[in-house]
Parts: sequence; structure tokens; C-alpha cells
Amino acid sequence: MVKSLRIGLSGPELASILKSIPGRLTPRGPPGSLLLDDQEEAPTSDWLGQMVRCELSAMAQWSGDGDPHLSLTQGELVRIKTEQTPDPKVMLSALTAGPTPFELASFASIHPEWATGAQPYRSRTLGGLHYPHGWLCGFRGKGHDRLVSRRWLEFGPWRVLKGSGDTTLIQFHDVAADAATALEQARVGHPLLTVNNPDSGFIAADHVMSHDLQGIYDAKSQTLRVIVHGRDVPPGEMRDACAAKKMQPLGPEKPITRVAYVFMEPQAARAHLHALWLRELECWTIEQGNEVRLDKDYRPAPVKPDWVKAVESR
Repeated sequence: MVKSLRIGLSGPELASILKSIPGRLTPRGPPGSLLLDDQEEAPTSDWLGQMVRCELSAMAQWSGDGDPHLSLTQGELVRIKTEQTPDPKVMLSALTAGPTPFELASFASIHPEWATGAQPYRSRTLGGLHYPHGWLCGFRGKGHDRLVSRRWLEFGPWRVLKGSGDTTLIQFHDVAADAATALEQARVGHPLLTVNNPDSGFIAADHVMSHDLQGIYDAKSQTLRVIVHGRDVPPGEMRDACAAKKMQPLGPEKPITRVAYVFMEPQAARAHLHALWLRELECWTIEQGNEVRLDKDYRPAPVKPDWVKAVESR
């Protein structure tokens, strides 16, 4: 089942990402054509160097099945187009051999049918120039820091694959499923790893706070304590709380390393416990006049979707 695979890779080392791809996801030899800053140039033996030295963008293209290509947009992304059987384990091996020093990876849909019909599916993205979510997405090293917590990946409605170099691939659907079944499986997880969705566990690089985190700052423990009484804490506020640990809205003199939600009602605390734990936000309540932390000893077990169990049992 050969498919057209389109992959986007981002990270601070775009030149290294680019140079790691030929021979693994594209042909190793020089391309048939080279486009540098919208101008055609003859590829030399140092064609990768030619691409890296472009000012804005570059694209190398080979002839053959699917017209494979490799492109670079300076400061943004490396893109790959190749023809092969979509196999998550093979892709994990290809990206970790070498390795490819990406931080975020996007994989477009392998089902063109998703974009056709009376109600075409509009998938979500990791932001920037990344492809809309399809069959996979990936995180490596510091790319995981864009998540509310690594727990988010372990407890999502998807398959988790881990490789060397602190690499995680998330599989959104069974690659052997037909287009309709694959979409039914994938559309559950896509919104949970994207920008511009308060329910998501992914934090955009340019995240904008939508909630005013009214709390008490404890300098000794570098904790922002948010007192909760008579209200629910929405997912969007929780994502903002996670973003606060990364963006430091109180400034360098008041670093936030912990965010603790303190519920006046124990029942409300327990109702929020799993959602807070999933995001590594602390959950406290008042019992018999004492503050009690509920998340520290909380140990839920992940529940895999049926399609993931089926794929892993093959």
C-alpha cells in the first residue's frame, strides 16, 4: 500500500535536519532540479550546501515515483515528499537513525478522500507552516516542552511509539483502515494536539493567555496558588496555567515552577483531579481544616482505544 507521504520537520537546527534526510526519506544523489529563492539553478555536488545558503527558500526535486522532493523554508520548516508504504515503525527508525534533530514533526493525511466530498475534513495543525494532522505527528527532545505535560501523550486516544534520542511518534489511526474508518479514528485525537483549541494539550510558541490567573504567589516554593470556590476550572484555563510555567508572566523576579489549584470543596477537587494531574498541575483541597494534596499519589492507568489494541496485537 504505497502512499504519497508529506512530512514537515521543525527545530532550531534546520540545516542539520535538511542534511540528514537524503538517503533515508529521499534519494541520496543530487536532485534533477534545484530551485533557490524562486530561481532555477543547476545542482552541484554540494547541492545541500546550495540549499542551506539560500536566503528564503529552496527546493530539490528528483524524478521517479511521486516526484520526491525536499524543501527548506529558512527559519520555519523542512518539508519532505516521498512515496512509500506508511509504516509508523519504519518512519520512527528513519527519523532516529543519524539522527534527524527535529523537535516537531507533522505528517499530512495519506487519504486524499478526507479533503473531498460535501463536507471536506479540515484538520488541525501544530502551527507555523506544519502540515495539518494526518496519520502521525512527532516530538523530539525539547519539542516535548510544547506540551502541557508528557502525560498528555501517554493518556491520549492514539498509539504512542518511542525511539532513541527522546523521540515520540503519535499515530492517529490504523494505517490499514479505509479512509472513512481512519478519519473516524483520527478526528478524536487531532484536536487534542493542536493550536487554537482550549481542550488541546499543545501550547503554541506564540500562545496568548485567555484567562487571568488570579493567584497567590509563594516565593519560597515558586508556586502560583489559585484558590477555587464555587466554579469549575475550564480546560483553557488549565492550558494557560501550564503556559505560565513556560512564559513566566510574572517576570524574572517571580519565577513560576509550580501551579497549585486549591479547592474549597473536596468534591470539586476530586472532579478536577484527573484533568489537573494530566497537565502536571497540582490539585489541593481542604479536609478537616487542613490543606491536602490529591494529585501526588494519584496513579491512573492509560486506556488504549480498541483500534490501537488491534494494531498492537498483529
